[in-house]
Amino acid sequence: MIFRLVVAVFFLSSWFAKAVPPELDAKKDLPRIPAIESTNALKTFLIKKGFRLELVAAEPEVIDPIALSFDENGRMFVVEMNDYSERREEQLGRIRLLEDTDGDGRFEKATVFADHLPWPTAVICYDGGVFVAASPDIIYLKDNDGDGKAEVRKVVYSGFGAGKERLNVQALLNSFNWGLDNRIHGATGPNGGLVTNLIVQGRAPLDLNGRDFYFDPQTMELAAENGGGQYGFSYDSKGRKFVCSNSHHLQTLMYEARYAERNPFYAMPGALVDIAVDGPAAEVYRISPEEPWRVIRTKWRVNGVASGPIEGGGRSAGYFTGATGATIYHGSAFPPEFFDNAFIGDAGGNLVHRKIIYPDGVGVLAARPADEQKIEFLASRDTWFRPVQFANAPDGTLYVIDMYREVIEHPWSLPEQIKKHLDLNSGNDRGRIYRIVPENYKQPQKVQFGEATTAQLVATLESPNGWHRDTASRLLYQRQDKTAVPFLTNVVQKSRFPLARMHALYALIGLESLDAPTIALSLRDMDPTVRQHAVRLSEKFLPDARLMTNLFAALQPLTKDPSMNVRYQLAFTLGDVQLAEKIPALAEIVRRDPTNMWIGAAALSSLADGTGEMFVLLFRDAAFSGTK
Repeated sequence: MIFRLVVAVFFLSSWFAKAVPPELDAKKDLPRIPAIESTNALKTFLIKKGFRLELVAAEPEVIDPIALSFDENGRMFVVEMNDYSERREEQLGRIRLLEDTDGDGRFEKATVFADHLPWPTAVICYDGGVFVAASPDIIYLKDNDGDGKAEVRKVVYSGFGAGKERLNVQALLNSFNWGLDNRIHGATGPNGGLVTNLIVQGRAPLDLNGRDFYFDPQTMELAAENGGGQYGFSYDSKGRKFVCSNSHHLQTLMYEARYAERNPFYAMPGALVDIAVDGPAAEVYRISPEEPWRVIRTKWRVNGVASGPIEGGGRSAGYFTGATGATIYHGSAFPPEFFDNAFIGDAGGNLVHRKIIYPDGVGVLAARPADEQKIEFLASRDTWFRPVQFANAPDGTLYVIDMYREVIEHPWSLPEQIKKHLDLNSGNDRGRIYRIVPENYKQPQKVQFGEATTAQLVATLESPNGWHRDTASRLLYQRQDKTAVPFLTNVVQKSRFPLARMHALYALIGLESLDAPTIALSLRDMDPTVRQHAVRLSEKFLPDARLMTNLFAALQPLTKDPSMNVRYQLAFTLGDVQLAEKIPALAEIVRRDPTNMWIGAAALSSLADGTGEMFVLLFRDAAFSGTK
């Protein structure tokens, strides 16, 4: 008995010795790392050959920036999350208005547009004001008297994060984007929510747990859509959606949520897929030293003396742990091979990673460029460099938003023995915004789209600069000027630029002026992207029995379209056709790609009835039934 007690005491004492981490010598084990002044910051960076980094704003003009939006005249509205990471109740967050008054690319004028915001995380310009995310709310702010400060402050939606005992600072709604569909889209973040529309009365609260959202800034109708990312999402030039999460550095959404909700007898495969060929938590190549607290925490986790995931085989760095701000570049300043590339920040690794995206059936894959296999597009030796978000800019460049803080980490994941020796507020008086430019870059003239005529806005849809096209599209929708219709129709019919024809279709539907003949014309467009979007937009007319037969006749030949993406969209769209002929049409689509999971899923989503008939048609086909 005594022996067993001695043994028990021995093991308990050993367990406590292991379970309770030793006290740290803060000065020796966790030395403070000093900030580098903005005037010297550029010396800390390595960037891909052929490019340079320029500082466009820094403290005191901007503090703790995490998101931004340019208005139609190039003014920059910046989210300042000064209350990161544990000071939400103090409501220190702000929206800062920055202006480049002399057109040299440096934003030297700063005005506090709005303040007293709790954990603000997103901003987008619309109709002379901005929509801002500040959980649990989305707020509309507007300056009516021209002094650079918002007098209008109206909560339009509320309930993000509802039901959570406490909000997770790394799981907030974020990343407002203007969509092709003339809607503002946002990422809900893992906090989710049960969101109430405070403008449109009579709507039930919208469950956004596990789903993203969009809203119409004209009617203020709010709806859910597929999502699942954490912080950062972006569209490519063709409208495909990309997101990221901590250890999933680049993902895409394979279909729209509405398609998965119409066949109660079939469950679609998950829409969110990883696309990086080197894996979700891929290797990264930092040039900054590892932070001592991170090394110690990892060692404690490996030894079992601190809770938390053991990632990277027990390494504290060298792989994606804090992927953030996934953004698709669609500017005009970079060489053509960079168009529609993905840029992702790793805030913990002090670097910016690039991926080339290429087709893979109806999906896409993403890979490192050949000359960036063991090096990042952009990296800093400064551990304070925290690239959390990016922005395509009016000048055609890519902006890098640097929160610039000594520590950026979820406070819940820090062992108390470490946390008490760190200053999580260090850096809340600093912040930087950079732009990436090619070596031969010349500063263009400042944009002044606010004064553009309707005809000039339509002409801007021909621009190679994606920000210009998106902004022109937004202003056309915002103005609701029907004199744009003949100009837009001319673009659809005669423009040599496929993306202009695509944008013009959506601008027409935003003006409630897209007609069936124009859709029929675009279904025969030479470019597969235009045909794909024309198929999608044809759904607006399919409920009209007077149009359905003729429109189906225009859609049916596309079952043999050379583009798999056109056939994929058609498989979804045919679900809205109420004609018996849709069954053989779907069978033809599946017959061409019998082993493609996504094509099959799209077809089945369209068959709330008629599935058996389609399979009878397929199995009568000897070629199909013999497919392994």
